[in-house]
This record gives sequence, C-alpha cells and structure tokens, in this order.
Amino acid sequence: MLTTPSNSSTSAFATLCGSLLLVAGIARGDLVTEWNSEALSAMRTSTEAPFISRDLAILHVAMYNASESLRNTYNPYSFGSYTGSAPMSGPAGASLEAAMASAANTIMQSLYSGSSGNFTSLYNNQLTSITDGQAKTDGIAWGQSIANDILTWRSTDLSSSAAGTTYTPVGTVGYWNQTSPSPALLPGWGNVGTFAVASASSYVGGLPGGTPAAYLSSIQYATDYNQVKDLGSSGSLSRTPDQLTKAYFWSAPDGSVKVPGMWNQLAQSISSSAGLNVSDSARLFAALNVAMADAGIASFAAAYDSEFWRPVTAIANGGDILFDADGNPSTEGDGAWQPLINSPSYPEYYSTTAAFSGAASTVLASYLGNSYAFTLGGDIDGNGTNDITRIYSSFSQASTEASLSGVYAGTQFFSSASDGSAMGTQIGEFVSQNFFQNVPEPSGALLMMLGLGYLGGKRRRA
Repeated sequence: MLTTPSNSSTSAFATLCGSLLLVAGIARGDLVTEWNSEALSAMRTSTEAPFISRDLAILHVAMYNASESLRNTYNPYSFGSYTGSAPMSGPAGASLEAAMASAANTIMQSLYSGSSGNFTSLYNNQLTSITDGQAKTDGIAWGQSIANDILTWRSTDLSSSAAGTTYTPVGTVGYWNQTSPSPALLPGWGNVGTFAVASASSYVGGLPGGTPAAYLSSIQYATDYNQVKDLGSSGSLSRTPDQLTKAYFWSAPDGSVKVPGMWNQLAQSISSSAGLNVSDSARLFAALNVAMADAGIASFAAAYDSEFWRPVTAIANGGDILFDADGNPSTEGDGAWQPLINSPSYPEYYSTTAAFSGAASTVLASYLGNSYAFTLGGDIDGNGTNDITRIYSSFSQASTEASLSGVYAGTQFFSSASDGSAMGTQIGEFVSQNFFQNVPEPSGALLMMLGLGYLGGKRRRA
C-alpha cells in the first residue's frame, strides 16, 4: 500500500518528510503541480478524457522515475517492456529537480507541441532556481533520457489508432445507436496498452445477466430504466436541486479538463495542503494517473464489448400496452423523453466517470486516508473557469457522487455507474498495492553479515 499519513503512521510520515527535505535538490513541492497545471491547460481545449488520463500518466511517471532513480526511496516505475530506471542508476550528484523538470518538459514538448512556448517558459523559470554546475547539467541530461525512453515505449501503445478503429453500431434492440452527429468516440481505446494491469479485459465483467437480452428482461433493468427516466429527464420534477447540481458539476464538457483533470486539480490542492515535498508529490500523481489511465482503458473496453444503448435510446424504445419493444413489461416508453445533458457518443456500460473516480478516490484514500475533507471546483460550461465549488468529507463521497451524476444527467443507468465504480476501485487498489512501493531495506541477517565482514576486515588489517 502507499504510505498513509494517518493514525499511527502520521509521526513516521512527518519524520520521513522532514528528513527528505535535507536531501540535496528536494525543496520545491510545487514543481510537480506546476507541470500538472500547465499540462491541463494544454489538454483542456482539444483532448478527450481517455487521452488526458494516458498523457498525464506518461508525464507523471517520467517525473517520478527522474526522482526515484536518483534518491532510491521508492521503486522506480516499470511495466511490461518498459524496465524503468534501476535504483541508483542516475548519475551521482545529479540535481533531482533539474532531472524532473527536464523529464516533464521533454514529455510535454513531444505530446503537445502546440503549447511549446508555455512549456519552455515554465521549464526555464524552474531551472533558474537551480544553481548552475555539473549537478544541474547531469540532471537535465538524465531527465531527458528517462522521458525519451518512456515516449519510445508508449509510441506503440495503439492510442494513435484508437479513433480510426472501424466500428459499426449493431443498431438493434438493446444495442447502442449514435445519439448525436458525432461518430463513435475512440472505438479502439480498449486495445490501448495498459500502465499497470496485465490486461484491461480481465476487468471487463459484462452486462448484468451477461447479454443485452438477459439484462433487458431483468428486474434490475426495469429498476435502472425507471430510475433514470424519472431522475434524468430534462424536465424531471423528482430530481432535487442538489442532484441537478451534481449532474452538471461532473458533466465535464468539452473545454473543461474532463473528469481525470478534476481529480488532478484536487491532487494539486492536496499536495500543497498536505505539505508533500516534490518527490512524494510526484509519487502521488504517478499512482493517481496510472490508475485512472488503466480505468479509462478498461471502461472503454467494456463499453465496446457490451455495446449497450444509452437511456435516451432505451426510453424511446420502451414498451406500451400495445407494443413492447424491449421485451420488459415494466419499462414504459416515451418517444419525447430527453436527458438533462446530451449523451456522450459511445456505448453506455461501464460509466467512464464512475471508473475514473473509483480509481482516483481509491489511490488518494490509500495515500491520505479516506476521511479527508476537501473542496473541489467544477467547470460546467467549458470556458476554463470553475463555476461551482462543492465540499466533501471523504474521497469515497466524491467518487459516489461522480458515479451517480450520470443517472441525474440522464446519460447512465445505475448498474453502469455502480459496476464502473467497482471496476475503477479494483484497479486503484491494484496500483496502490503493487506499484510505487518502498525500496526494501536490507534484512537483519544481511546487515549482520555485512557487519561481521566489516569486523573481519578490521581484524585482518590489525
């Protein structure tokens, strides 16, 4: 598990942070958040949520490895064909901050060349605070090397072909039909290479009942159907004002930083308020974004595997006393029904908002404890400015709210939200338990052997 600065471990964590501040080059806790903020600004206007999660994972893994390959406190990140940087493999005496800034700049210049000037300005500003000399020079070169290795590894992850993957909607009862003029979004994203889990398909459980037909005929579907029909319609009289706010808050429209970006904005605030130094901040962001990246891949794999229809299509094809299109007598149709918020242009199950949020909240809770009070802003009109601020008493509370927001918006069924959240939580737990761990300390027996060897050498020299 990630280090949790709560309860009995609070004192140890504080001691650790205090001692790490004495290490040369670890002074700026905001270097990581500055790059995160600049990255979100570049991504906001043109990048879909799955790409945001992937690209942020690449950025933060690069900064994390630049840090840990020099200080050797936590195991550097490695996965699959990417072996990472072995502990202590960085040049001796290299500036940790120069390496991290250089890695970040190299990644972002490659991924978002259109914002090159902004990245260059940030990079130069960060370098001015680092004393010129060999340590700085070595750090810059080392960060570039790490970043280029990661970029080479991810260049073949199939993300570039995800949008062009051929997909034709089935178009029959229970299956997704296009709900807007936009084509199916990223139909190949479920094939993108993962960052931590061995296979996205292992987290794809399938629709309740296993098939669209089985789910459609079930009591669960009737319950899900009637709930979203009531609470998610554009003119709902049952939806409360708070549910209306939740729907818009988590809608993350085009022009916003999307749901992965919202969780990253939260991490920026936490990094500052929790007093994390630059290396522990890098660790938190790396774990957060690796988990969300894999949750996004798995949720899209599930969506195009199940191909289930959105509520707006389902309710238009519900039954009535004369004609029962979906085969369930408990789902009365309404051809005039419209959702509060327009449906995204891809199949419904799993909810990606729920998957992202389940993964993010799990990682944050594993690091800081679940009962962590915070505020979070939401950009509901896509102009880059937060319009609503909400208050939460725990990470799980925010995740549950995010998951259910699709029901209130009329875009998701409850089962999709619940199952997507559970899947994201599983991935978050896997990342927390298997990556970014402490470098093992030498065992007691090994220390004894080393001590005996030292004494033996002293005797021979005597």
